[in-house]
Amino acid sequence: MGWLFFTAGILHPATFRASTILYTCMFVITFIVTYTAVWNYHIFTLDNFIKFMRLFFFVLIGFLLAQQACLIVGIKLLPLINLCQILNRGIGANSLTFEPSTLGRLLAVMYYALLKCLEIRNGEKVTIKDIFKGELKWVSIFYIWAVLTMGSGTAFVAAGITSLYFMRGWYFLFAVPIFIGIYFSLEYFGNESFSRAQAASIATISGDADVVRETDGSASMRIAPLLTTLKADFSDPDIIIGKGCDSVSKRNIAIGNVYMGHIDDYGLISYVLELIIVFTCCINFRSLGSIYFFTGTGGGIGNISYGWGLLFIFCCVKYFYDNRFNDFIYEDNELIE
Repeated sequence: MGWLFFTAGILHPATFRASTILYTCMFVITFIVTYTAVWNYHIFTLDNFIKFMRLFFFVLIGFLLAQQACLIVGIKLLPLINLCQILNRGIGANSLTFEPSTLGRLLAVMYYALLKCLEIRNGEKVTIKDIFKGELKWVSIFYIWAVLTMGSGTAFVAAGITSLYFMRGWYFLFAVPIFIGIYFSLEYFGNESFSRAQAASIATISGDADVVRETDGSASMRIAPLLTTLKADFSDPDIIIGKGCDSVSKRNIAIGNVYMGHIDDYGLISYVLELIIVFTCCINFRSLGSIYFFTGTGGGIGNISYGWGLLFIFCCVKYFYDNRFNDFIYEDNELIE
């Protein structure tokens, strides 16, 4: 926060906007409170967090199903259940989030969090056959339904990342044919969202941000900044210290050369500090969490509420993983009193 005030207020006073900086400050302070409550005061036991994630998941699914039921009978606008966007994607809907792609990323991270927490509690990794029994049974069924019907190519990409959890050892040989079968089935039935995800993935492999923008405008919002940053000239002072508040908002991110995180506004130094927070407090670098972070949020958080929300979830998962050999994550305590 000190760097943001310095670069925005002192280095670029002409574009300084207190509301923008304070909005970021709100997220940072909320994160500090959440991190302290989880790590220092142990407000969650592992079982309580699993129950919370399942409840949160089913609330999102419940609203998605309600929206889809309305769309089936011809109701396209019902603010009471957040059905306010006409997407023209069949029964594609956004539940309590802003758009289906946000829902796709959120559900994927929540599902991954459940997999990791159950793995910690049970002392062994969750297998594919385990996801259709016990606490994961209905979560898995509704997650698959949501990915197939919410109308988001991003949801398929996020689900593909989640599937990497099961790709290990000899089990890899068993899992690969399943995923290949799913791939060709979706391609055969012409699922539009899957086709968009497929096209965006191929465009990403090209390494050309312009190709990604031309292929899928929605995907380019997250992928293009990553590709642009990898090819940036890091000797440019504008990249090191940024161009001041809201420089990104003055351009169309889908067609302009926009960098990851806050680089455009506050420079590479701010982005490095942001990564230190992410990989110190929330995500172990060598984990699926890193892939979610760099593909789901474009490798940056900025002033995006759902991005910070994903960090809160990752923060809790890292807490349980790093303390998996300590009894206090399994037992109720009286600290909350």
